[in-house]
Amino acid sequence: LNLDLSTRNMAAINPILGGLLMTAVLAFSGATVPEGCDVCAEVKEEYCTIWPESKLCSLKCGFEFDQKAGACKEEGTDMMVGRSNGDAPPIIGGNGKFRYQYMPNLVVPPTGAAMVNCHGLSIDKDENIILTYQNDGKDPHCLIKWNPDGTNGTFASKDTPELCSGTPHGLKITTEGTEGTQYLYHANNQQKLAKTTLDGEIVWIVEGNFGQNDTCLNTSCPLDSCHCTNGKLPYIPTWFATPPNSEYMYLCDGYGSDHVYAFERSTGKYLNKSWGGRSPAGLHPGAAGPTQPHGLFMENHGCTYDPRVNNTIVVSDRRNMRFEFFHYDPNSYEMFEWYKTVDMSPSLGSETLPCNMRMTYGSKYDPSQEGRSIVPDLNGPVAVLDNEHNVLSVVNVSVLLAAEQHKHPHDAIFLANGDMVVATWAPGRISYWKLLPTE
Repeated sequence: LNLDLSTRNMAAINPILGGLLMTAVLAFSGATVPEGCDVCAEVKEEYCTIWPESKLCSLKCGFEFDQKAGACKEEGTDMMVGRSNGDAPPIIGGNGKFRYQYMPNLVVPPTGAAMVNCHGLSIDKDENIILTYQNDGKDPHCLIKWNPDGTNGTFASKDTPELCSGTPHGLKITTEGTEGTQYLYHANNQQKLAKTTLDGEIVWIVEGNFGQNDTCLNTSCPLDSCHCTNGKLPYIPTWFATPPNSEYMYLCDGYGSDHVYAFERSTGKYLNKSWGGRSPAGLHPGAAGPTQPHGLFMENHGCTYDPRVNNTIVVSDRRNMRFEFFHYDPNSYEMFEWYKTVDMSPSLGSETLPCNMRMTYGSKYDPSQEGRSIVPDLNGPVAVLDNEHNVLSVVNVSVLLAAEQHKHPHDAIFLANGDMVVATWAPGRISYWKLLPTE
């Protein structure tokens, strides 16, 4: 999703809108969709706190739904669907050994999908591609699966409005038990956490507050970066980290309190242990972002298990333009200990908003990829990093696919063959990029 963080009472008033508003929006009394606008417009207020000079901010709705295409678009624009008859010149981005060609006829959504925002991606053990997305309230689904080559997009057979209402956001996959059964872990901005089968059948679901200490302190919302309604911390969860060698998992409350919460994976039970909170520079830290105290965050948007280093979870501290690295104990939920920070502003610019860091690993992991990672930046690029976090290549998705409005990369993954898939927010899009052979 977005740089969200709206007040939670908005979700109660309108379950479709609630999850979409961001941390920035918490400074407002609560966003509403203007009369005559549709669900796509709910993101405008948040969007304009990030990019206030955008021409979209002067329009009534900012974004609107295109019924024919089944997706949101910028208000007043013609919808351009990126399917090719083979006559168009190829769209290629990246640098050096990591150049990618956009494949417009792959990861095509199934008929009936209404992708308001595309949020989280995962890969199963058969290398199928899985997307979670926010729908328009009429499409009952929120999960789409494609074959490993990006063909044959199909809805999950057992996802339901119970799972899909609100704003489905973070998605992680784990392999569990002696038979190697895989499960999906969902974080929905509308205060909803769930474990499901790959088909979307609910194993457990936790809605609303889960027993956390939600008392608002004087330091909870520095520089008016959020509001505490009735003395309670905001809670808008964004992503789970699900380390495979532990029965515990960690939730990032990235659009809410900026805490990290420990859970039991099998039951969804909160273990009464948390870390973090808001960093003192607030919502617009600027150059001070990367130097904020370690273990405090301004939008701890993504939480990811890092298979390259023993017992490590990477937290994307988005507004502070950095990644924070933590050690956890596989046998205990008591430890979440910072040990390293990577500042992304020198390589991706002073306005970078790194959403996630995803690594290639799994059943068909290619060791020749040498531990590389991929970083989607909400400002438009997608970066390929080496195992020392140096940028090897940048694919300027928002520039290359501007006509199709792939504007704000929110998640990205490598496939086992080195190709990559990118999901974007405001508006929702998904794209497949084929790794080109080196000359």
